[in-house]
Amino acid sequence: MSFLKEFPGKQTLLELYNAEYDDSALKVNNHIHTPYSFSAFDSVTEAIEMALEEEVKILGINDFYVADGHEEFMNSCNTNGIFPLLNMELIGVSPDDQAKGIRINDPKNPGRIYISAKGLAFPFQLDEKYAPILENIVNGSNAQVITMISLLNRWMEKQGVEFQLSAKEIKENYAMNLLRERHVARRLRLMLDKVQDDKDYREKLKDLYGGKASLTNRKNIAHTEDELRSNLLKAGSPAFVPEDESAFLPLKEITELIRSTGAVPCYPMLLDGAGEEMTEFEESKEKLIAELDKHGFTCVELIPLRNDLAVLREYAVYFYKNGFVVSFGTEHNTSELIPLTVTAKGGVELDEELSQISFNGAAWQAAHQYMLAKEGFGYNKKGREEMEILGKAILYYYFNTLFTKK
Repeated sequence: MSFLKEFPGKQTLLELYNAEYDDSALKVNNHIHTPYSFSAFDSVTEAIEMALEEEVKILGINDFYVADGHEEFMNSCNTNGIFPLLNMELIGVSPDDQAKGIRINDPKNPGRIYISAKGLAFPFQLDEKYAPILENIVNGSNAQVITMISLLNRWMEKQGVEFQLSAKEIKENYAMNLLRERHVARRLRLMLDKVQDDKDYREKLKDLYGGKASLTNRKNIAHTEDELRSNLLKAGSPAFVPEDESAFLPLKEITELIRSTGAVPCYPMLLDGAGEEMTEFEESKEKLIAELDKHGFTCVELIPLRNDLAVLREYAVYFYKNGFVVSFGTEHNTSELIPLTVTAKGGVELDEELSQISFNGAAWQAAHQYMLAKEGFGYNKKGREEMEILGKAILYYYFNTLFTKK
């Protein structure tokens, strides 16, 4: 049962909040991955500890395809006085854009679209129509990676590299229920780390790459794993296994799936995150907002560390002023253990307005999760401003009533 179900009613919360009104923005990160999909963190506990160190007060879990980590995450947040936001990330496809060669928020695959489900109910509930679909996606991902491992083992044997990988061992020690190619690269990198001599290490990589020299510094864990993936697991490499296109649901179906969980479909904006050139779908903020309106989106999110501050500000402020809920996060979806504090590209701090927009988005989602817990999926939807105020009252109660005595 969600802890929010035990909170006072709306009127009581609002009265408590108004009596001690404080609208200052709390520090938010509403998009991190955990080991339940793949993460820079070795555990949920590590993420919570880092949030405490950096005084991140509101934290959102956002794993691919699974809500398996929600209970552990929520309990750990509540124990440590961090407000938990519950999300999930999925990958779909827009057939029309794919046919036209239009890139959306995947810079390499036209028509491919990443979507977050913001504000999932707890416990996670999925309509029986969609449960087997999501299960098949997870099973398909696992099958793809298991085949990759088999091909990689054959390749390493052919190249005279004595390493052998086990899908079972990787799943037991490095993954949860979802296997991803990043887990394979991590396990292989850890095996390589046992080679002490740097010259021998370089020779081993050269053998692995079929005679191609490595260009990374072995101390840079994330870059090393990316290079392993690029040379061994990506298209044109010896262990590449194409994704099953049927695993990518059409945009309409994936948004329906998200709404069936009680969550809200949220569009992650890439913007200049893949270089200076934006995708065709995002290059005009006016056209982008019209397209998102057409598909019923009311929420967008950004990973600011990918974006120049000026670009981030232009789009975030524009969408917020046009009625959208706007959310920020860091992903932590590689092995690079970066700070949880949200910053723009180059570590540039968010200004006061962007920090407030981020906090308002978190408050809106806190209210949404509260209403799901109190009244269920069919609760009477209110306007964004009213939801933000309720959310701030919920957060005020959480931090100033539940945790002041701890």
